[in-house]
Amino acid sequence: MSLAREQQVMRKLHPDWILAERKSALISNGIWLLAVLVILSVPTLLDWFRVPVWIWIIAILVVVLRMGLNAFVLPYFRYEKFAFHVSDEEVHIHRGWLFISEMIVPMIRVQHVELESGPILRQYGLASVEIVTAATTHVIAGLKLDEAEQLKQRIGELARRTDE
Repeated sequence: MSLAREQQVMRKLHPDWILAERKSALISNGIWLLAVLVILSVPTLLDWFRVPVWIWIIAILVVVLRMGLNAFVLPYFRYEKFAFHVSDEEVHIHRGWLFISEMIVPMIRVQHVELESGPILRQYGLASVEIVTAATTHVIAGLKLDEAEQLKQRIGELARRTDE
């Protein structure tokens, strides 16, 4: 199969994945913001010492900028630059926008395939397919649940077929 033809059949994640990633980033970074506020407040509340205002400003700015980057910028770039293709012999995964990674996972190396869906992904009807090899686990996160189930079954069947 030619490279041009291969690029035509690369599949993307579901667009709702961006919303799920944003929600996840806001929650995790909100926890970081709360932790920073507690760490900065405890010395002042217990009269140990007063934390200088400039430390408060820098700490909160860093966490808020990190939150904005993780919640609004990075999910879009990850979505745009992630693509995958499953053929009878291998799984092609393309990801990354700054550091680009192109992986080819031969079906003969696939040990098992898992379907996972956390609470945020479930809220959007999404799931992730994890392709486990002896060396590592490759994740395709952000497929609709029925599509993810079909992909898991297909990869499992193709991996079994190559074992025989």
